[in-house]
Amino acid sequence: MAYNTKRPVSEYVYQDTVIWQCTSCNCWSRKEFVLVDEPKCPMCSSKMVEETKNIRIE
Repeated sequence: MAYNTKRPVSEYVYQDTVIWQCTSCNCWSRKEFVLVDEPKCPMCSSKMVEETKNIRIE
């Protein structure tokens, strides 16, 4: 017997989080996981800028 384990969208928790966003591609990372002051994109080596993104945390 198979059970549906997906939660309804209304049960997810979202939070505004500070991130580093690449200026060239779609790559981004949470600021808390980046250890340098001015990171370069790990995918394309472009500059990254600090932004805020509303992401699901739970």
